[in-house]
Amino acid sequence: MFKQATFWVLSLLSVSAYSANVSNISQQELLKADTNNLVIVDVRTAEEFQQGHVPNAINVPLSEIIDNPAILNSSKGKPIILYCRSGYRAGKAAEALTKDGYQNLSHLEGDMQGWLKAGLSIEK
Repeated sequence: MFKQATFWVLSLLSVSAYSANVSNISQQELLKADTNNLVIVDVRTAEEFQQGHVPNAINVPLSEIIDNPAILNSSKGKPIILYCRSGYRAGKAAEALTKDGYQNLSHLEGDMQGWLKAGLSIEK
């Protein structure tokens, strides 16, 4: 339990570190959004992504974003929604993308854990 609480606090600190440049989007807001006009980016590993992800998401692991933030340049003009398992990696991805000039970034509230906990559908 202590380990989970510590991880949650660290995740929250990560999210707050980039919150000035990144807005939050709720699960319900994302479900209502026109996915043709935004990019949902799952920054987890390919293995995690294959186990299930938010519908219409693409997989760009955090390591790839850190190594090459320009990897999403073709999507730079669209809103980009970031998520991971619990928030930490999405925060690191947001930091890297913000430093590279991305401005229209959002973080999916609850990340994948919250999505699953809410019983929302996933793609495999």
